[in-house]
Amino acid sequence: MAEKITKDSKLNEVIEKYPATREVFIKHGMPKYMGRLPSEKIEFFCRMHRVDINQLLDELNKAAGLA
Repeated sequence: MAEKITKDSKLNEVIEKYPATREVFIKHGMPKYMGRLPSEKIEFFCRMHRVDINQLLDELNKAAGLA
């Protein structure tokens, strides 16, 4: 089984490895059309978009089939 997505995972790496997670990030504030994916850590994304980190990680891991 692959490693779960964590607060230290980078957005661009997560989306590249698990494309279904893109919709989860969009739901929580990432612009839908981005030329270059952000390389920030998920923890930073949560602070910037005021998203509960545990909720986001749960949704991302489910979307990636890791939950």
